[in-house]
Amino acid sequence: MNVLVTGGYGFIGSAVGRRFFEEGATVYIIDNLSTGHLRNVDFEHKSYLLNVEDEVCEHLFKEIHFDVVVHCAAQTSVQQSIQEPVKDILTNIVGLSQMLFLSSKYKIQHFVFASSAAVYGDSHYPPLEESDVCEPISMYGLNKSIGETYCEKWQKDYRLPILIYRFANVFGPRQPMQGDAAVIPSMLKSSMEGKPFTIYGDGEQTRDFIYVDDIADAIYAGVSARLQGTYNVSTNEAWSIHQVILLLQHLNHPLEIQYAPAREGDIEHSFLNNDKLAKAIGWRPKTSFAEGIERTLQAIENERLAEIQQKSG
Repeated sequence: MNVLVTGGYGFIGSAVGRRFFEEGATVYIIDNLSTGHLRNVDFEHKSYLLNVEDEVCEHLFKEIHFDVVVHCAAQTSVQQSIQEPVKDILTNIVGLSQMLFLSSKYKIQHFVFASSAAVYGDSHYPPLEESDVCEPISMYGLNKSIGETYCEKWQKDYRLPILIYRFANVFGPRQPMQGDAAVIPSMLKSSMEGKPFTIYGDGEQTRDFIYVDDIADAIYAGVSARLQGTYNVSTNEAWSIHQVILLLQHLNHPLEIQYAPAREGDIEHSFLNNDKLAKAIGWRPKTSFAEGIERTLQAIENERLAEIQQKSG
């Protein structure tokens, strides 16, 4: 099986690529390295350093018979989507439509779109279900919602098999310090460096934090089952920022905090019901939040030790 992962050098894309590689797939990656890093991928793959909106991408679809396209390439920062909306549209709308067009033209068997909990906005009572009305409050959430509409249109008019996954707040090793879900790496970095962490708002806002390997498992399981439609990928649990800080203290990583006003586009409460996906393919997350935090802390420490050894060696 030939699998193309767009944004494959990124935090989520690299985990997805590894999951398919472990199952024997040949993995291809398109990435412009705007947020991803070559060091994130240490398994055998074929690399193309391109923008997903570039017309040259069609040459790859002509030359290689991709079976599956997993579209992870995206601009993921809510604040950047507000400050630079045209850039957000270029990646999250134009880039997606390019991949959809090429996937339908070259008869891809399965297209997976990485959407977001941001499509729901902040006007519902969680846990949120796929049938809830989407009322995004940020440009990022709006463009993800529009992206879902594009996917539905392509599936209806061009019969492209499409799976839309709405991710909760993903965290884990190699996560960049940007994007809507970057609160966890920001916390861990502040704790390990002994610097204060800024809470925007009162600290009682909640999120559904899901470990990145569980996301990769959900994508692989969905493709294997030839699943189509729209599904939440989440833990169905809510953690407040204050609760996360208490957990870090329990793990001997105390954190000094300071407060600032809530930011435009930030959602107060967000956690997702994952029953629909569980009923469809039997998927449930395997990693508890505490276990995921411990794994992430260990990965960060290993990276720091490797850097020290490299400098001294």
